[in-house]
Amino acid sequence: MNAKRKVLFAIATAASLAAAAPAFADDWDHNDHDDGDRHWHQRDEGRVYYGHPHAVYAPAPVYYGPPQVVYAPAPVYYGPPQVVYAPAPVYYGPPQVVYSQPPVAYSQPAYASSLNAGNVGGAIAGAVIGSRFGRGDGRLGATAIGTFLGSVIGGRM
Repeated sequence: MNAKRKVLFAIATAASLAAAAPAFADDWDHNDHDDGDRHWHQRDEGRVYYGHPHAVYAPAPVYYGPPQVVYAPAPVYYGPPQVVYAPAPVYYGPPQVVYSQPPVAYSQPAYASSLNAGNVGGAIAGAVIGSRFGRGDGRLGATAIGTFLGSVIGGRM
């Protein structure tokens, strides 16, 4: 485990040095000549000349005062005055009272949609009631009698 750690440390060190190599590319030896930027270096004697500093100033701020207030006279319109005629007043007398009876409405009695509706409805009701009585063939007879009586009674309604 200790050997792995040393190998990883060596690889990390080599990678960081390889990444920093461009920083060491300049050896600061310019052979005492002016390289066009008006600065030169002399390492042997220890003096360095960089030229005149350049001062850049921002433009002076411009301050604006409040705007001038100008009062204009109100507009004047000339022309004939507009004439508006109102309608003449209408006078009404006291309201007349009219008494009348409500209209009389006559209607026909309401019937079922079919004349046999009462017979059919009564027959159904009688069959249901008649089927509650008797046993076997007696139940069949009671249902038939209930159907007949229900049809007669329902036809009179």
